[in-house]
Amino acid sequence: MEKLAYAIIGASMAVVVMTLFPMSRAPMSPDIGKATMDMASASGAVPAHRHPPRDVSAELPQPSVTHLVFPDVMGGYNVQILPVHFKFTPAAINHAPKDNEGHAHIYVNGSKIARVYSNWYHLSGTSLVPGENEVRVTLNANDHSAWSVNGVPISSTVKVFIPEATP
Repeated sequence: MEKLAYAIIGASMAVVVMTLFPMSRAPMSPDIGKATMDMASASGAVPAHRHPPRDVSAELPQPSVTHLVFPDVMGGYNVQILPVHFKFTPAAINHAPKDNEGHAHIYVNGSKIARVYSNWYHLSGTSLVPGENEVRVTLNANDHSAWSVNGVPISSTVKVFIPEATP
């Protein structure tokens, strides 16, 4: 019962925050991974690299993912990852892939920021720059390959606008 209460409170807070800080969703496209801005030198960013796509089995339900990005009152941003037909399996990392299992990767403006092993991740405030930012989440297998459908990675992209600092 306590978990249900926390889930309802969390979802309610997300709706309020999304109302106060509107974000746009970009459609998924095959070239979604192309960086428009080099963030490799930003704090916490990992130099760009790619994992090969791994198509999901046609016999199983197709996984999908969406995510929310909202400001944390203590600083930075919270990312809530909402997968469907997918299970986070942190204990199986670097093992053989199992359908619809694995972890997620978070990218900011095309650069990988982190691996994620659960539904929540805290993104530091320095990860986003003034102006428009793309925060992308991909679903990845235990061997780090990107789960895909017909070669297109399963991912979600949210655009977050950070206003310029005022003097």
